Amino acid sequence: MEIPTELFAQLTDPATTDTAFHDLCANAIPNELYSAMRYHPATIEVERIASTMPEIYPVGGRKPKKDTPWGQKVLIDRHINLGSGADDIRWAFSDHETILGLGLDQVMNVPVILGEQVVGTMNYLRPHQPFSVQEQAIAQLLAACLAARLA
Repeated sequence: MEIPTELFAQLTDPATTDTAFHDLCANAIPNELYSAMRYHPATIEVERIASTMPEIYPVGGRKPKKDTPWGQKVLIDRHINLGSGADDIRWAFSDHETILGLGLDQVMNVPVILGEQVVGTMNYLRPHQPFSVQEQAIAQLLAACLAARLA
């Protein structure tokens, strides 16, 4: 799976602003909520650096992930988290009531990896339609582009 050449050029162009970069990522995969997080390993927290719903999920907001199965899976073990349905949303997020209240029951959290270290996550949520293998591959390529920005 490849990112279209024009999209890749925009994502890797140093002149692309952070806002434009995240808009490109948000539009690359169908979703209703896109966010990107910076990982703080000292406190095992993630901090929002982009959000398509800033009124509900503002930039700068932090979520503690210490001693959580999600934190272990995504931040420590560096695996994509795919969730489908309310039980998976409840498993992953302490703010599950808000997420489910928005009608979002499908999630894809992608670790952003630089070298061997997780430096953040990219997160896509939407209703009803699970994320495909193709969308996972695209998200991993987008995450690699974000890793370069977070370096």
